[in-house]
Amino acid sequence: MAKLILWRRRGVCMPSDCLVREGSPVHEHYLTHQDVDLFGPGVCSGCGKYGFHPACEARAVERVRAFDEAKRRLLEQHALHGTYGVVGAASRQSYDSALAALSAYLERPLDGHPEHAIEGAGWWFIAEGWIGMLGFIVEKEGATIYPLFSGLAAQNWLPDTSADWCAIVAYVNGRVEAAERSTNT
Repeated sequence: MAKLILWRRRGVCMPSDCLVREGSPVHEHYLTHQDVDLFGPGVCSGCGKYGFHPACEARAVERVRAFDEAKRRLLEQHALHGTYGVVGAASRQSYDSALAALSAYLERPLDGHPEHAIEGAGWWFIAEGWIGMLGFIVEKEGATIYPLFSGLAAQNWLPDTSADWCAIVAYVNGRVEAAERSTNT
């Protein structure tokens, strides 16, 4: 049974707004993503024609594979534990300190989602975003904060990579300026 699934992957329109067959390689992946209706019901956003298209599905599968491979490579290269999230008690304490520093900087409480955080050797990426903002780097030593604006992703574009990773790599390469500390005490 074919089911209309329309989706977007991390801000990148995927050529998969086709009728996707249950049991296809990306069917479960489609079900977990937000619906997007780019050209109307039943129209493939890959080619603009009506119906299910195996070639469009194959391109979508390849794009997902490329994004997942880039994410895996970047995690291995930059994440202290090679994964997202908090790993162990020392990591939890370090994350909580970074979250507290960011909360003080933003002057508002943060819930934080540790499963989306990335721990580098000397920094934390904390995903706290809104329009124009992807998140923040908080350095472990001194709690210096680096805002990761969405413009960084465009200026430091990496193929098959999400905007947050483009900004993180920009920070790692010294292309991000620290936020000025508030003078309000």
